[in-house]
Amino acid sequence: MKKFILLIITALCLAQTISAQEIFQEVTTIMEKNKTAKFDTKKSLQERKLATFKYDAIYYLIMKAAEADSFTERQLGEQVSAMIDYVNLFIGRLSQETKKSRREVVVALFKKYTLENALFHDMDKEVVYGYVDNENFLTQFSLDTNWVKALEEVQKVYK
Repeated sequence: MKKFILLIITALCLAQTISAQEIFQEVTTIMEKNKTAKFDTKKSLQERKLATFKYDAIYYLIMKAAEADSFTERQLGEQVSAMIDYVNLFIGRLSQETKKSRREVVVALFKKYTLENALFHDMDKEVVYGYVDNENFLTQFSLDTNWVKALEEVQKVYK
């Protein structure tokens, strides 16, 4: 009986490891797709800039997660998924607004939630705020963002 329980525990641990590897592989695949898109001259400049932001945000998450002892692949996957949903919701909400003043409110609100929900509390503000107030990008968001929390906050406003 002990051998059977030990075998089950070992199998569960192995399954979890494979799952973590699969999550990490999916994250790197998403990052590579965005890297390809950011250099694809057949895409619009706006699409390329969005891909650039997503690539940089994922790269930042991977680098900071590697430095954090307790950050898991599952958390990485959740953060990447929430970031993509956040950016897509932002673009969707922005495209629905026709007045400049309303568009500015959307930009300010989404920016605010990224600034208020730091994940790593990174002190390298030059990197973290590389997109904030950068008029060349629609995605003027902090890279050091807990995307899950930021998405929850913005979804309360845009149900």
